[in-house]
Amino acid sequence: MSTSYCTGRVPACALRMVLAGLVVSVPALAQTAPAETVSQAMQTGAAQMKAGNFTQAAAAYAEVTKLEPGFAEGFFNLGLAEEQAGRLDDARADLEKAERLKPGLRGVSLFLGTVAYRQNRFKEAEARLVDETKLDPRSAQAWMWLGVCRLAEDNPQAAIAALDKAYALDPSNVDILYHRGRAYLLVANASYDAMFKLDHDSLRVHQVLGEAYAQGYRNEDAINEFEVAVRLAPRQPGLHEELGDQDWIVGHLDKAAEAYREELSIDPNAVTAKYKLGSLLVENQNAAEGVELLRSALHQDSTLSDAHYYLGIGLMGTGQDEDATAEFKQAIAADPGNDRAMTSWYKLAQVYRKLHNTTEAQAALQNFQRMRAEVKERQDSKTAQLVRKRTELPVENKDAAALTAEP
Repeated sequence: MSTSYCTGRVPACALRMVLAGLVVSVPALAQTAPAETVSQAMQTGAAQMKAGNFTQAAAAYAEVTKLEPGFAEGFFNLGLAEEQAGRLDDARADLEKAERLKPGLRGVSLFLGTVAYRQNRFKEAEARLVDETKLDPRSAQAWMWLGVCRLAEDNPQAAIAALDKAYALDPSNVDILYHRGRAYLLVANASYDAMFKLDHDSLRVHQVLGEAYAQGYRNEDAINEFEVAVRLAPRQPGLHEELGDQDWIVGHLDKAAEAYREELSIDPNAVTAKYKLGSLLVENQNAAEGVELLRSALHQDSTLSDAHYYLGIGLMGTGQDEDATAEFKQAIAADPGNDRAMTSWYKLAQVYRKLHNTTEAQAALQNFQRMRAEVKERQDSKTAQLVRKRTELPVENKDAAALTAEP
């Protein structure tokens, strides 16, 4: 369908999805009308809507309403076509007519709400959209539009409640994801603004600046802010771990290890700091100490599946190859389709070769090569994920450059 109706702030593609769900199903309803001409006009209108020819669709539905003035679905579809054609006053009148003819008709309040929204009558739009959520509480689009309307009313906190419900119903809808993210961002920004006004040089201000720089890959700036935060509150849990992450990213491995150790001195139960320090040590400094830290981290939190991978590396480094194979297998079993599984297969191939198990080494290598080809295909079709989980290590595995080599 055409996107010409979009005003710039209305998620037009989301509305077209709703139209596809409602309009396409209406011709079946038309079979209850007595005249064959009504059925034909309904089918014509639906075809024109699908093609994005909204003026022609409106003309077809207008013919339906003349032939069957008591047919609510005819007025409903006419209103939808008029809204898409930009005839908002006409759309409102015909949707209200459909509502009078058939109270409770699904979608009427939704589209009356979107019409009111486009005409900047936000309170009326909100009331209509609330009605639709009551009539159809599983309508993700109704909840989304209610959230969008509340955003337009400068009420992002209330918008979050509606958009969370929309997300729960349709978590893969990009429009819902966008508006939900925007609502949360507005609330977060308001909170940060208040924080800056209270004390622009506080611990939390420097911490949030560090986190913002880290998210923007401005790692040196992030380090500077976290260092200031650490000086202001040297015993604040979490700060040293965040500083360690950024030092690791830029290659300051000794500083990163020192930061993680300081975090553990503040909070011995900081399991992610223990996991990161252990992972850093097995690859760069002290494999034996790293192994002990990783085992302790897994004992505290068995969901840290990447720790099995790094524990396997540490065990390889201390000559415990049989035990290493078990850890790499656990890393693969935790999520056989992720990138860590791919590098685990590579490491397994190396271990099996050391153990002179040629058959297993070849099978592991084949699994690695298969997964590497799949990753390449994904990278060619979509951008890499930008959001890093707290438990994910901040650097790429150094074996990446050698992945093309035979083990």
